[in-house]
Amino acid sequence: MARPERDGTSRVRNLARPLQVIGRRQAGRAVVPEDAQDRRREIVHNGLRWIDIQNATQADIDELGAEFDFHPLVLDDVLSRVQRPKLDNYERYLFIVMHFPRFNTRERIAITKEVDFFLGPDYVITVHNGELPPLQNFWTSVAENLDLRAEYMGGSAELLLYHILDRLTNYLFPMMTRIDKNLDQLDERIFHGNASRAVRDVGDYRRDLISLRRIIRPDMLVVSQLENGRAALLSEEMQPYWSDIADHFTRVWDMLAEFKEEVESLDDTFNTLYSYRTNETLRALTLISVILLPLTLISGIYGMNVKLPFDGQEGSLATFTAIVTFMVVIASTMLFFFRRKGWW
Repeated sequence: MARPERDGTSRVRNLARPLQVIGRRQAGRAVVPEDAQDRRREIVHNGLRWIDIQNATQADIDELGAEFDFHPLVLDDVLSRVQRPKLDNYERYLFIVMHFPRFNTRERIAITKEVDFFLGPDYVITVHNGELPPLQNFWTSVAENLDLRAEYMGGSAELLLYHILDRLTNYLFPMMTRIDKNLDQLDERIFHGNASRAVRDVGDYRRDLISLRRIIRPDMLVVSQLENGRAALLSEEMQPYWSDIADHFTRVWDMLAEFKEEVESLDDTFNTLYSYRTNETLRALTLISVILLPLTLISGIYGMNVKLPFDGQEGSLATFTAIVTFMVVIASTMLFFFRRKGWW
């Protein structure tokens, strides 16, 4: 059900916008307002507008609200740093929030990058922080190449939104390739490499997969809403395209599930392997201890400051017997105590 919008009084503010903000829009020309410091840029082709805003400020958002009469709650959501992926259906536009991963090489984990979309009858607006390479590259190619502009902006606004999301979702597959390669290296490292590094890598890869699954899962629900066409602006002809996007996300999700199982298997293999190696080490140390134990016992007894038999002096056999008996009683008492406690 579409949400109600504000009344038409807010459109008066549109007339009061500075003329330089309106820009020089011409058919088939990319326009960047001079006073926006490259935050807002725009491409127009055959009446279809793609407005892209990077690192939006309050002034940028107020400008959008004045020009397109967006709901105040939507504008607040754009500036909010904590937003879950969602699709809001209004009478004349859709507001979509989606998250995409960006790998942080220093932290060795995928971090969330938000992109906000406005879909109207003749416009698509993207708001983001400028840190997603596929979105940046796609904008550049459409802005600089007239043939690509005609290809991607020659249809409806909904089709343009599909192309943008298609580029963003295709960006996920190189990340899956990176994870697959890292897991192959981890497998080799577990059996032939540094144990301490293997432990750290298992923890890092597991954390990375958890982060990716947390990012991807909510996006799948948004794409499912687009696929089901539960909005007046969504046409039935576009449902196969949204099904294609949904298929991309499903494939990525399945790959993440496989990687999760592989990491868990490698972790189990690592624990089993190093438990076996630890047991082998303890076995060798136990063998050495057993060999040295009689020697230690003899040297301990004859190291006493007591005359004992067989030490070249006239030692007392009774003293020797008493010492050995006392040692046997202590050992027997300890064995009995250990058995009562279930320790042996």
